[in-house]
This record gives sequence, structure tokens and C-alpha cells, in this order.
Amino acid sequence: NLTTAAAMSSPICAIDRTILNDHTIGKVDNLGLAVFAKLCGVNRGAFVLDPPDGKTYSCLSFPGVFSTNVGRGWNDTIPDSATFTESFAAGNITASQAVEVVDQYVNAVYKTSAEGASSNPYGCDVGGLATLQNCTSSTGTPRSLRKDKDIIRAVTLSGAFVPSFATGGETLTMNEVKEFYTDTDFKEMVKLGVNTIQIPVPCDAFHTSSKDLAVTVTQLLNGAAKAGLSAIIVLVKPDVTSDRTASEVVDDHIKAAASYARSAPAVIALQLPFSTPSLLSSVRSVATKLPVLVPINKGELSMISFPPDKHVFAALDTDATSTVADIASSDSEGDRMKMFYHESITCIDRSPIEWLSCYQDMPVYVTSGFDLAIDDCISQNGDSFKDYGQCDRFDETTDSDWWKRHRQSLAGRQLFTYSKGLGWSFSAWKLYGDDGSGDITPAKLKCLRDVAAAGLLPPMEDTNELGTFCLNGPTNDFTMGDETFAPTPAPVDCGNGWWNETIGDCSFWVPPQPTPAPTKGSCPSCKGAGTKEVALAAAAGAVAALVTNLVVKKYVRGNHGYEVLP
Repeated sequence: NLTTAAAMSSPICAIDRTILNDHTIGKVDNLGLAVFAKLCGVNRGAFVLDPPDGKTYSCLSFPGVFSTNVGRGWNDTIPDSATFTESFAAGNITASQAVEVVDQYVNAVYKTSAEGASSNPYGCDVGGLATLQNCTSSTGTPRSLRKDKDIIRAVTLSGAFVPSFATGGETLTMNEVKEFYTDTDFKEMVKLGVNTIQIPVPCDAFHTSSKDLAVTVTQLLNGAAKAGLSAIIVLVKPDVTSDRTASEVVDDHIKAAASYARSAPAVIALQLPFSTPSLLSSVRSVATKLPVLVPINKGELSMISFPPDKHVFAALDTDATSTVADIASSDSEGDRMKMFYHESITCIDRSPIEWLSCYQDMPVYVTSGFDLAIDDCISQNGDSFKDYGQCDRFDETTDSDWWKRHRQSLAGRQLFTYSKGLGWSFSAWKLYGDDGSGDITPAKLKCLRDVAAAGLLPPMEDTNELGTFCLNGPTNDFTMGDETFAPTPAPVDCGNGWWNETIGDCSFWVPPQPTPAPTKGSCPSCKGAGTKEVALAAAAGAVAALVTNLVVKKYVRGNHGYEVLP
């Protein structure tokens, strides 16, 4: 590590060597796009060295020590990022040297923006390739909620005690709950790699007026524990109608839930219904060491504030289907662009997950938002649903190799990213009354059992291997004309015109210019590229740039300008 000893006292942003190293850097499709396109604009494009050397640098001007530190002479330095990527591609820079240069660059950019980085959840964002190091805990907060120190790999028992899409919005009786989630389900979860269940319950579930519900929760916990599963209890917001309901009644409900969780052997944490410090006080009045999860969303990352407590953790909602920009599309190519967008933004979430743990001393658990849905089609029969055309072509995706590849990519990126904190919970296990057969549906994309059965889920345990999903951005093959949607064949390529069957020749709105005389030389890189190929390449590049721009605007500058769906 080339970081100076003086810098070791504060957090640094460095390349994650388990992901980007001598063996994997050659697998990066485009280092310029993966690293430099991300960081060249930070701090108006400027960075400096620590200690300073009297100069200011940028992507257009690398310091010579970047080269000499990796064993290159002063007459063989790498002058800028463009030369670096070209030289590495040509084999003039070794893999080891390339990793070290990238690491120095990432570290220098981060240290240049150090004061702002401490308040910027996305300050160490390099598309999932970088990690925060030298983080210390002032409270001694553990980095795992489980006794075996493993990350949480959970699934939510959606619909069991709180109506959800899994039950079609219906409330189940306690007998129906017992039939819904059985010992067989728990065994299948363990076989798949799940080690925890997440159980949403009403806030008053353990109050004296809800004994039947509490008894059923206990029965589910016992069945899960026999299969080797631990549990997290999630308290769901009540429908409050007055200040008294919120302050007095809820306080009693929180205390009852904390007492229950403290005495239940399988329960490893209790999640609060609000991110309110007074609710933590209610828990601590009856359970001083019970791990407590505080719910937050991405917009609240830098605003959360709780008193020091080594047993308090963040429960992050990563939902990405709440704005028009997230879900709207009205044709097949637009659907694919939307999937590309969701794949693109997933690895970015590594940065805020690690930032909250490093700078706020609150390790992060992803409590909701982990599934393969990229729209709100599970709500299309609801009164508040807004139709932008997003649900009209779902059948096109069920037997498509393109959609299978990209859903696998989205799943792998989420598994890797969300494993960088305490762990995660998948949105649901299964749908009520469904036997698991049949094609994938919008609702089944949110169910772990069905996603796994469809072959869309990579192995969960090897988080380092999952990192290869973030090594490159998603494949930008969303332009139509693949094995799923083959273009209609034409007798000839008419360029800017079209094949006119009536006259058996090309037709044009504007007659084409005469073909210019050929030059003496040829263009080796243009061989095999006709008008259609060039147009498709241009379209793909333009849309990729557009999606990248949307990602930057949404997550670097916040959600300003995006309409939040009801």
C-alpha cells in the first residue's frame, strides 16, 4: 500500500483488491469508463498530493510519482489517464502496475475532497470497485448481528401478518398463516443459502390485545429455529390518528415488542417502525443490549442522528421503483433501457452502505428493496396505479434469453453490493396459494423461491466471486435485433432509405448523394460495418451515455426533479 503513514489515521478510499487485482484487471472492458469517467469530474477535475508538491493535477496530467512508485523510471512515466488506458491495453503496463496506479489515483482524488467526503455518502463511489478503509468505531459496534459472524442472508415472510402483494393485499387468518409458511419452506430456505427470516408484524403485535398473533409468531420462530434460521422482527407503522396514539400507545407497543424479542432465542434484532430516538429509549427501558435496526432510505443517509449505542444499526430501504424515472417505459427497447439503468445504479449503493458504517458508526442492513422488479406492475390493479405503458409487454420477457441474462446480472450486482454491510433480506419468499409452477410474473420477480427456481439467482455465499458482476458495467445490448427480436430482413441495406417492395428497389425521402470516389487507402477498423451497423452502434453509445447521465444526476445530485409515485 502506497498510502503515507500520516493518512492512516483517517478513512481513505482505496481499490478493493478482492475485486480489482492483478488477475481481474485484464477482464475490465474499459478502465477509462470504469474508473476515470467516474472520477475525472470530481473536485472540478483537480486533485493534489499529500503532502503537496506545489502542483495541481487532473486526468490530463498525472504526477510522476504515480509511475515511479510502481517501478517505472522518470523517463517512462504515465502522463495522463488516456495514455494509461492505451498503454495498458497495448501491454506496455503490467497488471500489477495498473492496479497500483489506479489505487493511487482513487486515493488522491478522495483525499483531495476529504472534508466533503466525510459528509458525502457517495464520495467513494467507483462503481463498486472501491472501498473505505481505516474506519474505526467509537462505540465498538459489531459488524455482524449473527453469532457465527456471517452476513445476514434473509427472506421476508411477506404477507404473514401484514397484508402485502404476496397475499393480494388480503389479511390472513392465523390458521392461513400457518398453512402459508411451513417447515418445508424453512428447510428449502436453508438449502438455498438463507440463514435468517424477516417477519413484518403490526406495531402492537406483542401487546396484550394481540395474543393470538404473538402465539403464531412464536410457532413460526420455533419452526424456523429447528431448520437453523435466526429471525428479525420488523415492526410496521401503525395508522396513527392522534399525537397521543403516536407517543403513548406506540411507546407501550414498542416496549412489549422489545420484551418479546429479548426473550425469543431465535430473534437477533428488532426493527423500529420509525427512525425516532424516543423509540430507542422505549426499547432500552426493557432491553439494554437488544440489537435495534433503525429504518432509513437513501435520501436520509446524511440526516440520521442517534445517541451513541453499540447495538444500534441502520435498516436501509433500497427500493428503486418509486419514481417515474425508475419505472416508466412504453416500448420494448425502452423496457430494456430501463433494465440497463437499474443494473447500472446497483453497484453504486456500495458507497453509502460503507459510508454510514465508517462515518456514522452504523453498520447497514438492507431490509427492503432487494428483488428483481424494475417497475410497479404488482400494483397495476390498484386505484393509485399510473399507467405509463410499463406493464404492457411483460410476456415478451418470460422466454427471452436477453431478459434472463440481465436479470441474472441485476441479481448478482445486488447480492454483492448488499453483502458489503450486515446483509440483506429478499422482498418475499412466495405468493399465497401458489405452488411455484408456471412462468415468472411481476409478483414472482419479488419472491426468492421463484427467482431461484427460474435460474436467475447466482450462489449467495461467495461474495468475492459475486464482485465480478461489478467489475464491468452492464452489457449495453439493449438495442433491438438479437435472438429475442430479430429485425425484419431486407433484400439490401438501403442506408437512409427503405426497401420498396412495389418497385423492387430502395426508396428515399431525399435522394442520396453520388458515391464519392474511393480513397487510395482502406479503413481496417470499418470492415464489415455498413450503415445499419454504424447506426446501431451510435444508438447504443448515445443511450449508454444518456443512462449514465441519469445515474449521475439521480445519485450524485439527489432525487430533485423526480416525481415520487404514491
